[in-house]
Amino acid sequence: MSEHAATSSALPRGIPDDRPPAGGGDQDDSTAGSAPVAFRLSELREWGIAAYAAAGMSTPDAATVVDNQLWSDRRGVDTHGFQRISWYVEWFRDGTTDPKAQCEVVSRTPSVLVADGHHGLGQLVITRFMEQLIDAASASGLVAGVIRNSNDWGCGANYPYRAAEAGFVCYGTTTSVPNLAPFGSRRKLFGNNPIVWTFPRRGRPPIVLDMAVTPVALGKVLRARSEGTDIPAEWGFLDRDGNPTVDPDAAMRGIVPAIGGYKGIGMVTASNIVAGILAGSAHTGDVAVGRRGQFFLLMDPGVFGDRERYYDDIEDMVAQVRAAGEHDALPGQTVYLPGELEQLEMDRRSAAGTVSYPPSVVRSLRRVGDDLGVAFECAPVPGQSNRGGSS
Repeated sequence: MSEHAATSSALPRGIPDDRPPAGGGDQDDSTAGSAPVAFRLSELREWGIAAYAAAGMSTPDAATVVDNQLWSDRRGVDTHGFQRISWYVEWFRDGTTDPKAQCEVVSRTPSVLVADGHHGLGQLVITRFMEQLIDAASASGLVAGVIRNSNDWGCGANYPYRAAEAGFVCYGTTTSVPNLAPFGSRRKLFGNNPIVWTFPRRGRPPIVLDMAVTPVALGKVLRARSEGTDIPAEWGFLDRDGNPTVDPDAAMRGIVPAIGGYKGIGMVTASNIVAGILAGSAHTGDVAVGRRGQFFLLMDPGVFGDRERYYDDIEDMVAQVRAAGEHDALPGQTVYLPGELEQLEMDRRSAAGTVSYPPSVVRSLRRVGDDLGVAFECAPVPGQSNRGGSS
């Protein structure tokens, strides 16, 4: 799909239209209806690697991307996992993304790495970049890194989560294709540039703040569009005239709300600067597929003070949050740490060995498989159609 074709519709640049064809007809009995369909992770992984290899990636690179996407799906962020295979294959075909491209570090000091993704697949080049950032931070204690000519990063928590597992506090942000307007305008100039913070814990999964600057990730609006459903009014989307709308098409064409109004737009402006301008990548209205940038900061708690004291204080904070939830929770409310619900979902789905997708995603996987000559023949898991559904 050309950028002109994408921007003339409700879809952001480079996003294929995964809606069913007029009159239907491409669903079979195993995906009919609206209930999510469960599949085994092992079968999905095998098929995903074969599909990406058929699209031009090496098998090891394909495995890296598939593992990232299934990490997202296991975490319950399943608008950012296998749902995007159709996007990436389309980008390979239209030449905006190179399936063979690798991350290249073009400038290095003990505390700063600058990389070029050479228009490669984001979930590959960013993973490779994070591996080098972790190595650099292990030596220096603190490192900042930018990567230009990168791409969609999928579930952004994936990369700082790796840093936290290695013992580093990590911040990350990315540019994205324009969807948000400066406060008071309807002209789309900024991406929904998410931010991620991760904080390591002693012997436990990290604390993870992974947030879009809109009330919900735009992937959820795109999924509603593909499923032919309305979006909740409380999400706060407006049409181009500023009227509230529950139509996902009108929402994507209209005014995408930022959390906190002008404060949210201020946050995406800052992300645009550090991940776009500072990275030497495309920024503002010029961000497009293959021309995104990312910024990461990794910090060893030990460079600021005693490392064990950091871990003790983190657990003290967690204990205080737990006590607030046990003794002073509001009626009907449960208190969680940032990212805890996603971690619990990942533990559950990993134990079950399955994830579920709605019919729109299954349709797109079948289309991709047919186009690549790698048929999507993963067998639905009986009796689990409502387990691990979309979030």
